[in-house]
Amino acid sequence: MDIEKMMIDFSEYLKGESAQNESDAEKYLLKFMEERNIDPAEVLSSAVDSDEFGIYNDDDDEVYEYLELAENASSAKEALKYAKKALELAPENWNVACMVAELSAKTPESLLEKYEQLIVQANAAMERDGWFSEEYIGEFWGFHETRPYMQLRDAYLDTLVSCDMLKKATAEAEDLLRLCENDNLGVRYHLMHLYAHFEDEEKALALLKKYDEESSMFMLPLSILYYKLGNLKKAAQYLRILNQRNKDTRRFFEVLIKADAEDLFDEIGTFGYQPFTIQELAVAFRENPFLFGSTAAYFSWGLRKLKTMKK
Repeated sequence: MDIEKMMIDFSEYLKGESAQNESDAEKYLLKFMEERNIDPAEVLSSAVDSDEFGIYNDDDDEVYEYLELAENASSAKEALKYAKKALELAPENWNVACMVAELSAKTPESLLEKYEQLIVQANAAMERDGWFSEEYIGEFWGFHETRPYMQLRDAYLDTLVSCDMLKKATAEAEDLLRLCENDNLGVRYHLMHLYAHFEDEEKALALLKKYDEESSMFMLPLSILYYKLGNLKKAAQYLRILNQRNKDTRRFFEVLIKADAEDLFDEIGTFGYQPFTIQELAVAFRENPFLFGSTAAYFSWGLRKLKTMKK
């Protein structure tokens, strides 16, 4: 990730806000990353100097020196060597632990195993430090100390999805939302696609009610869900909302009908996606292949419906 370019974009974004102090700037940075679907863990791996963002804090600057060496290493082997040195200095830095796991795993399945071992360790540390008390459950991410833990769990969720372990992924996503009801990591979008895949109307509607949004990441899987259930009236209802909210809906369907995924991936921005554009739909397609790979009939039907709809 080009951190310098991201910070230039953030500076432009900040001109429209009223940040009075460092705390305000941090709040707007998190908002900026969330709106553009930028993974904070990716930012950490690219900008190990925590002072640049004021989010990640570690008293031992040597940890971040090793991380910077890992980031700039000429090979994965060299990067792993430096990441391990950083982890030796900060064994409960879950961002660093994730980096070591990702660099050392040979297969997606071995990465899952490494994440599961880390989660056991992280759970014990979080329990020891009192973070699993009722006071904090539901408010994770609101406290800096919980963010690396949430990022570890989110990385595990993504890997479960990539391994097609979808029941486990569903349970993981539901637990992440239990811990962080504000869902700063966008877990709800994975979950809505998972509910559509499993044709779980009850849970999908409960999720919609909880977050009350007409994002592309909600409207599209809901339309697919009702198509799969044979309720074409409701499928068309959500497709119509999607078409009204996202100007690129028809173009997205046309690209999918042509089966040209590379065209979609080219649409995704360098720093996340722009909501209500084809970028958002392309990210949904990329991150939830389990749903889109089995719904060719839906997209043929949907394109025919879209041709009859007005904006």
